[in-house]
Amino acid sequence: MGDLSKAVAEIDTLLRRWPDTFPVIAAGLPAILANPDGYQAVLAALRIEAPWRSNLFSALGKDPRGLRVANQLLLDLTGSSSQPTSKELSAVINGYIRQKEYEAAYRLFLFSMTDQERTLAGYIFNGGFEQILSDKPFDWQVRDRSGLEITFAGARDVGESDSGATVRFLNTPVKNAALQQYVELPPGSYRISLIASARNLKLPKQLFWSIRCADPAGEIARFNIPEGTFNRRQLSLDFAIGPGACPMQVLRLETAAIAESWRFRYVGTLVMHKLSIERVSS
Repeated sequence: MGDLSKAVAEIDTLLRRWPDTFPVIAAGLPAILANPDGYQAVLAALRIEAPWRSNLFSALGKDPRGLRVANQLLLDLTGSSSQPTSKELSAVINGYIRQKEYEAAYRLFLFSMTDQERTLAGYIFNGGFEQILSDKPFDWQVRDRSGLEITFAGARDVGESDSGATVRFLNTPVKNAALQQYVELPPGSYRISLIASARNLKLPKQLFWSIRCADPAGEIARFNIPEGTFNRRQLSLDFAIGPGACPMQVLRLETAAIAESWRFRYVGTLVMHKLSIERVSS
């Protein structure tokens, strides 16, 4: 009948009673949101914390047709009494990344920053490893890996000697990545720098930060971490991003192990006090 406001009210009632029916309803939501009256009705429901709200953003983030309207909903919710959550923002940011719309993904991340998060901004977000993980792709993603433990303790809360991210190896094999975030570096010359401490660090197959191109996939630079025991050692590596070659990169802490062999066991503790990337003259 064209009464989209009434339709959204009925959908809201239905989903409050039977939330498992959301996948059936989801197929019709892009058409409703494409209509101004339907959009305003959905926005009004989201502003009063409709329980299907997170499901909506998850569904729109997986649908290329739904990304732009999801982005607009997030912008309209910002500044209201019902702010977007990190989960909702991540669903849409990840959707843009899947569609290789990297600029749109990064703009949404920047726009969604809180005042506290803005103090941690830079080419690397939260390079001092403060304890405010949001799970957004441009924030630190802590992978669940056997053989190690990662804890964050920013410099504001602890003594200088223990500030940063602590990686404790458990005398077992360690394969693949443990920590990562997406970064956006325009073409140019850069220096990645790390201030780190270590105790009895044994790395049989290397431990390193890699900077990889997200699309097309490929390694740009590899920054190795040394073995041994040391205190607040300063390490750095220069690298370059070619013109037009790589619109988005992935910064990742990983090992060179290709198999979980018990001959190659990682031991010791690494404390990364500060990780940064700065632009340098070429």
